[in-house]
Amino acid sequence: MRSLDQRLGDGDLRLRTLDAADAALVVEATSGEPGRSLWGPHLGPYSADDARAAMADWDPAAGGQFSLGIVHGGRLLGAVGLIPENPGSMELAYWLRPGERGKGIASQAVLAASAWTYEELGVPRVWLEIYPDNEPSLRLAERIGYRFEAHVPRHCRDWAHEDPARDTWHDCVIWVYPGTPAPRTPLSV
Repeated sequence: MRSLDQRLGDGDLRLRTLDAADAALVVEATSGEPGRSLWGPHLGPYSADDARAAMADWDPAAGGQFSLGIVHGGRLLGAVGLIPENPGSMELAYWLRPGERGKGIASQAVLAASAWTYEELGVPRVWLEIYPDNEPSLRLAERIGYRFEAHVPRHCRDWAHEDPARDTWHDCVIWVYPGTPAPRTPLSV
């Protein structure tokens, strides 16, 4: 997998591939996070061990899911996760520190990550899964040019339990990057 290091906007905000050496940035970035961040079901702040485990799970060298960090002045403000679903299909997920939300940072980062995934990595299907009541994320998807594709009942896992059979599942809506072909089979019923 190719790595990315790209400036966002006119300042010194950067979008770059994260790796194991960035575990300390994850610890600091999540220190004030009461909810779930990008790197899995873990709630709240990450310990050094949590961060190392997350970075190992999201290792770009492994060829699976990986993270692009949104970095400013040596601080990790958030991340965009790239999650291969099927050959030729990549889900993007994103997270920002609570204090950085509402500033347009996520829009810049998700748009740059989407374009890079589609154009540079050659992934034809780039998409977002969004909770139907997550108004800020729905507005972001529309603002950066994604198009609504489907409302899918009980599609997204809540991650309240390690065992998927004991977990709860919620509806989500799928938004796709411009140029992404329509699915061969309908996603909703």
